[in-house]
Amino acid sequence: MGESRRAFQNVIRDQAAAQALPVDEYLGGIDAFIEAHNPYRQNQVIAAIGNGTASIDVVRRYAKELYYLGLWMTPEFSLLIANAPDADSLTAEHSQHYAHWCQNFADEAGYLRDPNHVAMKVDMCRQLGIADDDVRAYVPMPETIGSVYTLLYYCRRSYEEALAALGYARERVAGLSGYAQTIYSGLAKHYGVTAKNMEVHAYAEPEHGDKAGELFQLVVTTADQQRRCRRAIEHTILTNEWRALAMNRWLS
Repeated sequence: MGESRRAFQNVIRDQAAAQALPVDEYLGGIDAFIEAHNPYRQNQVIAAIGNGTASIDVVRRYAKELYYLGLWMTPEFSLLIANAPDADSLTAEHSQHYAHWCQNFADEAGYLRDPNHVAMKVDMCRQLGIADDDVRAYVPMPETIGSVYTLLYYCRRSYEEALAALGYARERVAGLSGYAQTIYSGLAKHYGVTAKNMEVHAYAEPEHGDKAGELFQLVVTTADQQRRCRRAIEHTILTNEWRALAMNRWLS
């Protein structure tokens, strides 16, 4: 028992004594990992919808998958508001983290310029001829469930890990990929659907992703923060990568 306790204390002491990397160097390593496992670059379904080679059944299944992502992920934005390190600023305008996530959640929930994002996904399903009962009855891929629950886990651990998983590894990577514009253009050109959901994400995600990247740099200044956030990003990216590879099997 004594040896186990000493070993545990040594681990804690080693972690406390670890030196943080310069933020730019740390982000360089993170971005290299994302580049090697980028789920959007590997997702063949996005390209197939964009060029019109995906069957309507594949398009409909993709729409239902997006619905379930939105259904589970949208409430997570409120956790970043609650846990923002500057939530006790005099006003939202005096904050950075708190103000951004208030605005982001209001956007997602439909209280600002665009409709509720989950409702837009339902509308897109309806435009594709999917009945509401079919949307409710749809069982997402196991990879989707794993991807979403990885996010939920990190959103409940700490603010910086939530920002890493939701902001840096999801919103930022999605925004940089251009997937929403590809889907929007493909649906309009090849399937006769003008999807407000994809139109909104085409301009909103890059904006939100850029801001998440800026905020992330402010919360990875210690070795402990860097270690925990790296794990959150790696797990988020890997589960999203496996989800993309599973989607590709729809095209076989």
